[in-house]
Amino acid sequence: MRALIKLVILLVLLGILAVPAIAWFALSETSLVNQQVRLSHQDIARAQAVLRRNDPRNLPAGAHPTITISSQDLNLAANYLLQTLARGGARLQMSTDRVDFRASAQIPYLPWRNVLNVEGTLQARNGDPAITRLRLGDLPIPGTLATHAAKILLTRFDPDPVSYHSVSPIKQLQVFPDHLQLTYRWHPGLIDQARDTLLSTSDRDALRFYHDQLVELQDQGIGTGGSLTGLLQAMFAAALERSRSRDPVEENTALLTVLGTWSGRQNISRLVPDRPRRPRPFRLKIERRKDFAQHFLTSAALAARGDSSLSDAVGLFKEISDTDRGSGFSFTDIAADRAGSRFGEFATRSTEHARRVQQILSAGIIETDIMPPARDLPEHMRTDAFRQRFNYVGSPQYQQVMDEIEKRINNVGLYKD
Repeated sequence: MRALIKLVILLVLLGILAVPAIAWFALSETSLVNQQVRLSHQDIARAQAVLRRNDPRNLPAGAHPTITISSQDLNLAANYLLQTLARGGARLQMSTDRVDFRASAQIPYLPWRNVLNVEGTLQARNGDPAITRLRLGDLPIPGTLATHAAKILLTRFDPDPVSYHSVSPIKQLQVFPDHLQLTYRWHPGLIDQARDTLLSTSDRDALRFYHDQLVELQDQGIGTGGSLTGLLQAMFAAALERSRSRDPVEENTALLTVLGTWSGRQNISRLVPDRPRRPRPFRLKIERRKDFAQHFLTSAALAARGDSSLSDAVGLFKEISDTDRGSGFSFTDIAADRAGSRFGEFATRSTEHARRVQQILSAGIIETDIMPPARDLPEHMRTDAFRQRFNYVGSPQYQQVMDEIEKRINNVGLYKD
């Protein structure tokens, strides 16, 4: 009996020691993919077109849609997701029946060896996907084990209890040198299931808290109208209090995600589906303009959850598309986008920066503490007017205005280190 107890104790100790050993070999100090892809406004336009073409939400349950995506768009999608979720990057190369991939992602809150590098090969064998090679950092993973784990993960995304853990939602995969084709079984609950899997318990709790906080503040008359600063003060005061026992970066990220979703008139129930009450319509302003506050918050949310260059590109795409329809190209909106992007990046850059933003905003701010004056910048330009004055995006005349915007933002006290 004593021998059995000693054996159990030894196995437990070996298991405890194995965890840091595995982490040491799986994590790295440098990224395998050194440079993130900077998404331009053309990339955003192409990505939106791809999403519209392949949107399955109007299909009936049990349908088997087929999507076709080019190598360029697959790389774009992979980099978009990694920049949004993990400040990482990816590189994928297609050949017949094969996808070779490399990806790097930063693991938050680790002071060193905080990069997860992944590289491997996905092969299509008679339409069935199989991982034939996988390496996490310096740690090789057997292909059969990786494929089995991937299939279990995919079935977890399927809310159909009949197929759960039995049939993969992927029906057929074909890979060509320049594109791939994927046929899968669609179920309307797949998107919600994927969202819940990607969000941790702490993420969901934080999103619920700030959603409920917004509703409660509006009941008190805060956040129903007037300047955005009043709501930010109250929300970040709550974040400061919660951060006494929680990570301030996570708190600021959740706070800005809720405000960005709300201000952008997106379906906030996708973030917190279990809440009976919803915030009242967005009517807050910066410089007495609601569109400034909306641009600021949506860009801040994008930057907080990913890369500031992504929010910049989204804002630029919106303005370019408005030259042919909508309100026209406006440098005023670009300034609000850039200020919001700077705010979101600064509020989540590090624990120190996150706490600093919480302390400053909870003490009370004025609008020029987060965004410089912008109403004097050129705006509402249709295509002909824009071309006559600035020729094209990136021209010397255009860049002169952009440099002025950056100069003004750099003079905002909050963003000075």
